[in-house]
Amino acid sequence: MHQSIKSRLEAVQTNIDRSIPNKEQSLQSIKLIAVSKLQSIEVIQEAYDCGLKDFGENYAQELSQKSSSCHQDIVWHFIGPIQTNKLKLIAESADWVHSVDRIKVAKKLDEACRSFNKTMSVLIQVNIDNEPSKSGVKSEDVLTFAQEVNSHYPNLALKGLMFMPKMNASTEDKLKTYTKIQSLQDSLLEILPHCKELSLGTSGDYEESIKAGSSMVRIGETLLGPR
Repeated sequence: MHQSIKSRLEAVQTNIDRSIPNKEQSLQSIKLIAVSKLQSIEVIQEAYDCGLKDFGENYAQELSQKSSSCHQDIVWHFIGPIQTNKLKLIAESADWVHSVDRIKVAKKLDEACRSFNKTMSVLIQVNIDNEPSKSGVKSEDVLTFAQEVNSHYPNLALKGLMFMPKMNASTEDKLKTYTKIQSLQDSLLEILPHCKELSLGTSGDYEESIKAGSSMVRIGETLLGPR
């Protein structure tokens, strides 16, 4: 039976609500990003009609095409690996970039944003488990990297950190990773108190991630259906 986006959204929101560790928080304190890569404009429209306003894209060209075709009040999050030759497209189309992982990227993104007279909300992507296959700043370099981005690039508004922990890790390893993430986030907040956002959690682990302190979850097929 075809399940509508509305019914999937209700199920996800119920799970998010149940996972919020501090009951003084509300569902609204968790930003739900619908990962719409390879989804049609019609699917995005249906999700928008259900009240979703934040969408995540992995590819610059696709982001550019969709942002010019969809409702203007949609907030677009670029969540994929960044190719420096695509930064102008990303700067023009995105409202958030979750995957700043090199100073070269920060510098060129800042320059591109300046050319569009805009300030981009950004997150630093951290390779928390030191996986060779993944991009991201090493944990031990995050604080220095964050201070440089915050100090030197006026068209980038640093908001926090983004993580993609190991897939299929054991429960014990996941707990160790979440502990490292929380410790790193606490250290960042001590020097840059405005960097409160934590983008952590996808379709397979968003409930655990919210319990670990995530403020932004990136959910694709669980929310929008098969691509």
